Amino acid sequence: MNMQAQLQKLSDAVSALEDSKARARLLQLFDEGTFVEIDRLARDGDKPVEAVAGYGLVDGSPVYAFAQDRDVCCGAIGKAQGAKIRKVYELAAQNGAPVVGVFDSDGAKLGEGLDAMDAIAEILLASNTISGVVPQIAVIAGACVGSSAIVAAGADIVVAAKGADYYLNPGDENAQASIVAEDADAAMETARELLGMLPANNLSVPVAYEFDSAAMGACDGIAGVIDAVADADSAIRLGEGPCETALARVGGAVCGLVTLAEDKLSCCSASRVARFVRLCDGFSIPVVTFVDAVGFACLKGAAKVSQAYAEATTAKITVLVGKAYGAAYIAVAGKSAGADAVLAWPTATVLPLAPEAAIHIFWKDRLADMSNPTEDRKKLAEEYAETEGSVFNAAAGGAVTDVIAPADTKAKLMAMLETLASKRVTRLPKKHANIQL
Repeated sequence: MNMQAQLQKLSDAVSALEDSKARARLLQLFDEGTFVEIDRLARDGDKPVEAVAGYGLVDGSPVYAFAQDRDVCCGAIGKAQGAKIRKVYELAAQNGAPVVGVFDSDGAKLGEGLDAMDAIAEILLASNTISGVVPQIAVIAGACVGSSAIVAAGADIVVAAKGADYYLNPGDENAQASIVAEDADAAMETARELLGMLPANNLSVPVAYEFDSAAMGACDGIAGVIDAVADADSAIRLGEGPCETALARVGGAVCGLVTLAEDKLSCCSASRVARFVRLCDGFSIPVVTFVDAVGFACLKGAAKVSQAYAEATTAKITVLVGKAYGAAYIAVAGKSAGADAVLAWPTATVLPLAPEAAIHIFWKDRLADMSNPTEDRKKLAEEYAETEGSVFNAAAGGAVTDVIAPADTKAKLMAMLETLASKRVTRLPKKHANIQL
């Protein structure tokens, strides 16, 4: 066969792939003209492989990605697709670049039996091997069910299109994604934004950006403090709930911002906070924690948060905004948490236990003299918090680094983050900590 005929054959093969929605999603992810597809002519029997894979640049930085092609066998994962996706993980590990997986599949290719199960198991192994080495983002653009959901859930951040299926077993409620986007296109754009926040790998640092203003936004408490200290329009929140976790820029530097804003942190909130801190620590992203909490609703949650903060060697700054009682203080601000600095607003109170309980131990004589127990007990608890729990007492004893005006918070954080940028800590050699799960 002559060259012209061969070129025509290649053109026909490539043209047949051009309408793939999966390929269009990857073109949306990468900077224009930078996408390089790998194994584009690979086939599974008489059909193209059910995923498109390759690499390119996102805002000028290398990224590896795959997208499942629902138009081919419903995107079902079999031996051929497994091999293609594994290659993405392997190349990402070799070159120290993030991985984005775009999921749109009904799960395993059941007709392949054990081969399909082994293919998914090998993808899981490849994903876990590079966990903590390069960032992984899962985008759920359509369906992500069955074994595919386990792969997606192992990513550092899961972005799901609104209404997308994301569950393990039929009949299950959708699992909670880190971010829910309006649709698949918005989910891809969110992935691009996240890649701009994260470093290429665990030996790199996030790219710093120019910022417009060091002024802090208006804020009268822990509600709204993330938007107040973050550079304009830079905060990306992960998960939902009263305790917020967000990647943001403060003075151009990427940080993890956490608010402990529940009176007692629920187990769900504690798990999300702990995982977020571990994500930041894995990629040396500084963590700034704002505290207005009495404690934890469950022991397991307290253990998770405490261990996540204690194990983290990245820069850690705690800002006491309101209440910081007992376990809440110990887990994120005390010496056991390894905080590099503990700042406090004048309104903060630091106590080993809630004042309502403390007065029954330390001010029993004053309780005995009460004429109106209900009202007087409340006033006495307030007095105890203001006197015994005064943050100025904590600062005098060295437990608090500095007491600052709320309006000075962003400027103080910027100065500290710059100083802590070169922080390095060496720990005792071990395989890993046995964190409470």
